[in-house]
Amino acid sequence: MEVRLAAIVTLGFALGAPLAVAQPQAQLDEAKAHFKSGAELYDENNFRGALVEFQKAYELAPSYKILFNIGQVDMELQDYAGALTAYARYLREGGPDVPRERVTQVSGEIDRLRGRVGRLTIQSAAGAEILVDDARVGYAPLPEPVVVNAGRHQVTVRVAGHAPEARAVDVAGQEQLTVVLGNELPATRVVQVEHPIGPPKPHGNTRIIVAWTAAGVCAVASAAFGLLAHSDANDLETLRNTFPVTKAQLDDQASKQTTAAALADGFGVVALASAGFALYFTLTRIPAQADKMVQVGFTPNGAFVAGHF
Repeated sequence: MEVRLAAIVTLGFALGAPLAVAQPQAQLDEAKAHFKSGAELYDENNFRGALVEFQKAYELAPSYKILFNIGQVDMELQDYAGALTAYARYLREGGPDVPRERVTQVSGEIDRLRGRVGRLTIQSAAGAEILVDDARVGYAPLPEPVVVNAGRHQVTVRVAGHAPEARAVDVAGQEQLTVVLGNELPATRVVQVEHPIGPPKPHGNTRIIVAWTAAGVCAVASAAFGLLAHSDANDLETLRNTFPVTKAQLDDQASKQTTAAALADGFGVVALASAGFALYFTLTRIPAQADKMVQVGFTPNGAFVAGHF
């Protein structure tokens, strides 16, 4: 693998003229310095240092050629997921500029690496920060599965205001796992809103006037029919003492007395009910206190309203 890397080290910036068009010269010079440092560290078998230098060089001058070097270093570190990602980007970003023999070589490496990695589909609450082996991979929902090396990995989710939630998973080569973690964290959030309740809008005097008027009218009607019923009762008594008198005359007068008494009782009941409503409407027409407060909250099980009145 050192031979393959040496070829890229030699050519890495020999064809760097196109980068000079898009990048300031000072930035390009800095990228070259990091690239050179990465090659030296690689020769010293300091692969982690070399990886950092190559990644910095790519950040400053994103040439697809550097991705091949990054893939080589990842192979030395046995980070097969990183190597697979770097090689795939190398072919994608290089496109037709990648020599045919290099395409064949890298494609073979990719096919071999697919058997050494698995994929994690991580589902969590929207906006949750997701980490795999303490390295952030993004925020939920992730656009695609996370490629990881075969082996054990720790998946962690972080939501502001909550303790991190983690789970260890074992992933085999070519395996695809779905990890559901922290889906309910945001649902435990409680929001409380406290504000004064303003005085209720007045209902006006209409219903009070109507209620008292109805009570008065019905009381008068009850009294009138009561007097009529009393008069009919006297007339009935007179007929009973009169001779001659027919049964039909007695029944007719008795019916009049009964009807008047029933109407008197009915209007009396309505008068009492109307007076009760009128009294209630009158007494409840009291200004609200300014210090009445209400508290509204939301919990995982529903909502609540509380306060003092």
